[in-house]
Amino acid sequence: MDKLAVELLTLISFYACTDGGWTGCSLSLVSRRIREASRPARFYSVSLITSPNQVEQFLDCLHKERARAPDMLPRVRHLCLSLFGDGLETAPTPTSSSTSASATPSQPKTRAEFLASLQRRTQHWRSAQVGLDEQYNRTIPALLRAVAPDLHALALIQVQWRSASIIRCHFPLLEELTLVGGDPSFLPLAFIPADRPIYPSLKRLHHILAWIGKDVDFQQWAVHAPNVTHLRVSRIDYHPQSTVDSFERVICESERDEEFFPHLRRAMIEPRPPPAPSARVSAAHVAFRDFLVYLDRLAERARVPVKVLPPLEAPKIVPGANPTQKCLERVKKEWLERVVDGDGCWQEGMGGVYAP
Repeated sequence: MDKLAVELLTLISFYACTDGGWTGCSLSLVSRRIREASRPARFYSVSLITSPNQVEQFLDCLHKERARAPDMLPRVRHLCLSLFGDGLETAPTPTSSSTSASATPSQPKTRAEFLASLQRRTQHWRSAQVGLDEQYNRTIPALLRAVAPDLHALALIQVQWRSASIIRCHFPLLEELTLVGGDPSFLPLAFIPADRPIYPSLKRLHHILAWIGKDVDFQQWAVHAPNVTHLRVSRIDYHPQSTVDSFERVICESERDEEFFPHLRRAMIEPRPPPAPSARVSAAHVAFRDFLVYLDRLAERARVPVKVLPPLEAPKIVPGANPTQKCLERVKKEWLERVVDGDGCWQEGMGGVYAP
């Protein structure tokens, strides 16, 4: 390593820094020579899914590293960003009146205790949300403006942040985008001029729809991501109807002159989890069955090949489990696979849990 040219060490660093940031940080601690050689690749792939404090620390580090080497600016090419925040991952758990404050909290043992723990968790979420919003409203606009010009792939889990600002930025090099929770509220497509697309280079778009019924207008996406070749929608439901209708319009032949996603080559659909099994067939079961039939017929009428995947697995809610963890883990896993040119979410037949 001591005899290799700096240019070769830098190239090797780009191949190594594909794990979300751990290798880049480790290389910077090896020696001064390795730190200097690996600086351009240090932030090649970055995963920020722990807390708003992690976002602040990363942004501070990025600015300092760029100031140290203005001729070899480290650039973020692949970013996985979660806005759930650490304040939502833990909540007070019920303890008996005889338990001391220093004792380890007990896990719910009965249904009543489990429901009480869920209520406490909800109260904790509400109290923590205000602080999280303040931190994210301060850091996320600065982060996106810093990395948007260089990003090639972005996975954004943004359902939790209640944005109070509009971020004016474009993603000229972005080729792959995964969104959890609908359209980013801080970047409303409807208010951006159509003659300047936000995502001119985007090829693969994956929408994991929110469990709170946020609309997604795929016609607007066709305007601001005109070069999409692969489109995937996970957790699709028959509500809201506007989302389903806009998706149908962009993948089917149009009688009008305008064509949505003119370069589209393939689409994938993953329905939401089915209703819970019951002894009697309910209206929800009938509606879900009819929706699956509709999706199959939609695939037959589409102008491009459409793969309708099996419905998502319903997440198992157990005492003490973090309901968002499986979603975070799956999105990050698929993002890491795409960093090294793996299949990720574009592998046919892939199924799993996308919803807390």
